[in-house]
Amino acid sequence: MIGLMTAYILFGAAGFIFLRNLRMQRREGWTFAIMTGVGFILWASIVIGRPLDLNRAIAWMIDNTFYR
Repeated sequence: MIGLMTAYILFGAAGFIFLRNLRMQRREGWTFAIMTGVGFILWASIVIGRPLDLNRAIAWMIDNTFYR
């Protein structure tokens, strides 16, 4: 798990440096941050031993967002 966290931090830092050097807008920065965060959550769930069921997670998000 420590190796996964280290890889996430290094990848995130390198990605933000790359985005800053290309002078990208904030939207690209947020997109990068959200996508790497979701990737970290998915890999962490596999490493911990309780894989996240994406279909169930998406269904939960849709149910709680659109049908209030």
